[in-house]
Amino acid sequence: MSKFKDKPTSSQIGCGCFGGSIQKTMMKFSHIEIDEEIVSASIILEMIYRGQNAEFALSRCRLNPNLVLLQFRDDLEYFIPQLINQILYKQLEYVLNFILKAAEVDFFFAHTFFFAWRSIVNDNSPEIENYLRLFLSTLDRVYKKTLLIAAYYENHQFNQGIEQQISKGMPIVQQVNTLPDRIQAYGTLFYSNHVFDDKLHLANYESIFRQAQSSGFCSNIDFWDDLIYISQNLHLADPKIISLKADIQKINRGLPAAVYIPFQGVRNYVVLNIVVDECKVFSTKCRSPFYLCFEIYRPEEEAEMIPNPLRNSLLSIPKIVGKMDNKNSSENNETQDCTRNRPTYLCKIVEVEEEAEDGKEDLTQFSNILKDNDVSHSYYEDLNNLVQIQTGTGKQLNKMTKKELTDLIFGYDNQDKIRSNSPFRNFKTWKLVHLIVKSGDDLRQEQFAMQLISTFDQIFKIEQLKLQLTTYEVISLGPGYGLIEVVKDALSIDSFKKKLSDILQIKSLSSYFKLNSSQAMISNFLNSLVAYSLVCYFLQIKDRHNGNILLHRDGYIVHIDFGFFLSSAPKGNLEKDVPFKLTDEYVDILGGFDSNLFKRFRKMFFEGFKAIRKHKEKIILLVKMMENSNLKCFKEKTLNNLERRFLQNDLSDTQLYVQCQKLIDLSRGNWRANWDHVLIQINF
Repeated sequence: MSKFKDKPTSSQIGCGCFGGSIQKTMMKFSHIEIDEEIVSASIILEMIYRGQNAEFALSRCRLNPNLVLLQFRDDLEYFIPQLINQILYKQLEYVLNFILKAAEVDFFFAHTFFFAWRSIVNDNSPEIENYLRLFLSTLDRVYKKTLLIAAYYENHQFNQGIEQQISKGMPIVQQVNTLPDRIQAYGTLFYSNHVFDDKLHLANYESIFRQAQSSGFCSNIDFWDDLIYISQNLHLADPKIISLKADIQKINRGLPAAVYIPFQGVRNYVVLNIVVDECKVFSTKCRSPFYLCFEIYRPEEEAEMIPNPLRNSLLSIPKIVGKMDNKNSSENNETQDCTRNRPTYLCKIVEVEEEAEDGKEDLTQFSNILKDNDVSHSYYEDLNNLVQIQTGTGKQLNKMTKKELTDLIFGYDNQDKIRSNSPFRNFKTWKLVHLIVKSGDDLRQEQFAMQLISTFDQIFKIEQLKLQLTTYEVISLGPGYGLIEVVKDALSIDSFKKKLSDILQIKSLSSYFKLNSSQAMISNFLNSLVAYSLVCYFLQIKDRHNGNILLHRDGYIVHIDFGFFLSSAPKGNLEKDVPFKLTDEYVDILGGFDSNLFKRFRKMFFEGFKAIRKHKEKIILLVKMMENSNLKCFKEKTLNNLERRFLQNDLSDTQLYVQCQKLIDLSRGNWRANWDHVLIQINF
């Protein structure tokens, strides 16, 4: 790859990247003909993987997700990790030129690419860092005088018409640089409870750790970099929680601001405040990840700038480089380079400290911190049924509703309490988001695993199967740090069993389900058990102990922590001959191996396997595009082994059903003995 230049060339800023390329709109790709106005991102990635020039196709590719028809992600943003890996492996400088153009079209795409590219700074040559600086300086010029939040883009596009393709936000014309004192005081020691009913005038966020003028593109980056900076230094503080709360109060002085949480489901919202009283620190010897609770809202809904049915439609209008208004790329040339005065941790290598295996932190304690009101209706269909809690001798200890018992185990909802103390409590779009800020760990593999699991989930939805996977956001923001979305209303099975023992004097999951479940809860458990059994088989997810599996209050299970999958495994790898985890305890919840529910498990496993085989190229594409990365999950023959797990293409349904039952029986017969041996080694 040629050296990346520190300053953008005219061909990189202007339209020279693609203007000189004259190609037919009909292209041959293997057996696929591309003659649509919008070119599939998966087709483009396949072209790049096979060594074909995809320059013209990229200019016709959708950058942004379709929020109206979210059956399957086929936008380029979804494949950014794969795209970056191919850029580096095949030295695709024309793709880098395209990325700069695409970043001017969609700031969500720009931020997502920036965080992903910065995450590989450790791994390669100085050219990676040079391009990062080029990217920052270019985008700082483009977005300097804008507020990069979805509300301003929506309003702009709604008023200007759907042909406007530059999602540059609204110019800062009547914005104020300082918030009212009573709002600045919120989230600090100087706040007194009141209701804010005025219209918020948002400005860009100003970093508390670096001295530089705020800018449109760097506003969101600076906000998260401030939180990462806290995370990287928190292990030196004593006491840590006092230090964390003090720093969060400093950040709150600059909120609300034009910043958003880079999670797909909430990135159209704006951050109002970080709830200081909810901050929690989990410390190990060298690291101090912490939990944060955010108040967020959607400005355009509060102001009713856009009719509600049109919001997702506006954000789903395909954004492509081919329709870009090139005049905008030369705007704001007087802007200073936003990389000036940036802290060294932004672009420099962050040393990731290695810890002994027994020092690895368990973040599942955060999984049950809070919840919102989006609880499945199915669980509450029989809330009024009473549960008799008895000791082993039959003596009655207490009498409570199922909801009261569940709240006692999983925790109570304090959302109403937080809202009642917030000056923004009257905002109709007000909501809470919960996440963990983590440094000292490379989160790229965890993010890759969640991308694969999300793709399995999309396959199940496309095929209209009831199989249930819980996807949560994992985002690497840089080399050795990032964000993890909290799974609410769930406990690790280890923690859950401890509570069962303390509260109910029972030890098994099946006993709890017999005592405090509904038909819907058992159905949720079945649907999720089948789904994760399939995913664990195909991706060879290992280290499936009870600290890495959560139980949700509605009955379904959730797998977390994907440090070992595909070709990586813990020392000893006693799970290597077991397709997936299927314990007697799980089977007991379904009524035993001969029960009707377990027969349903067998049938659903086959149906899910068949659906995955139908869409296997979607999974294989993601994996093979990352095959030459330095992620630990890749070793020799990783891709070949994955392809073999899909079994032969010419199997009949009957033959496939037989193979599926063999996998189930093998898991049933081997898991317990192998895993008990692991536990014996751990405990003794």
